[in-house]
Amino acid sequence: MSKRAPRWLVEAVAWAAALVLLTSVGIVVSGVISTKTVYGETPVVEIPLTHLTQQQPAPPQRRVVKVATKANTGVPVEASLGPPPGPFNDPRPTRFAAAPDRYALLVGVTHYVKPTHDTYAGAQDVQFIRSLLLASGWPSENIRMLADGQASGAAVRAGLQWLASKSTPGTFTLFHFSGHVRQEGGHEKLWAQDNSYVPDTFVADTLNQGSGKLWVDIAGCEAAGFMEDLPSARTLVSTSSKSTQKSYEFPQWDESVWSGLVWDLGLAQGQADANRNGITTVGESLRWGTYYAQAITLHQQPHGRQTPQVAGDPVRGWTLDNPPA
Repeated sequence: MSKRAPRWLVEAVAWAAALVLLTSVGIVVSGVISTKTVYGETPVVEIPLTHLTQQQPAPPQRRVVKVATKANTGVPVEASLGPPPGPFNDPRPTRFAAAPDRYALLVGVTHYVKPTHDTYAGAQDVQFIRSLLLASGWPSENIRMLADGQASGAAVRAGLQWLASKSTPGTFTLFHFSGHVRQEGGHEKLWAQDNSYVPDTFVADTLNQGSGKLWVDIAGCEAAGFMEDLPSARTLVSTSSKSTQKSYEFPQWDESVWSGLVWDLGLAQGQADANRNGITTVGESLRWGTYYAQAITLHQQPHGRQTPQVAGDPVRGWTLDNPPA
């Protein structure tokens, strides 16, 4: 017959186990140990919402943008980055594209064909951007959106060819991509939903066939690799990170960090309005998004910060409802 342990010993062991459990829960909740995982090639920001500082809202936009915004929290300011960008005198266009002369191709993938892991925000990014363009007076028939299952490699190639065909003098065209990017053989490639790829050379060769004003915006890892042959006096190119960096997604926003900053917080909500005149220009939003993307991702491990890149057409003092031609 075995000897029963003393009552005091049983109680001590029970209290010790409870203390270990409570400590573990506290660590996870505080964000010291993250329970999130990295989806495919795109990491997520590991910042508890309690660490975010609230951004003071800008004065109401003179042009009311009626879209369902998602990024409803502030972003942290890191002292090591210096102060956020202030007012800047962006050159204004001398000619503007009328609504019928604006065209957009929006490609976003959240759900990939296996074994590729899903993203958090690819399709959601382009759905939001489409709603913002519509609210800014862009005709729905001039906006092609390829999301998830629609965004096959063949469809993306055809879409780029369609967009280039619309780019003539007096027009403004926009290409946005949110999703995985593949690096291979010294090239970057758009990662389509069906696991086929559209290389940077095809993107540049196709879009460079146009002759009107063009904005190319890419939210994906190593995105600046697409800049090699695209930026020019007529083409503005913005990317979410350098060609050696990962780009992050923000699950709390249901958007990528770059798209959430530039398109949602910056343009739609007007937080990038540096001179507080009630009108947020694309130049203001790109500078503001570039600063805060670094602030949000500065201490992320193991990949480190993302540093957005902007090049090409210096004329950036325009808005989505009055783009250049």
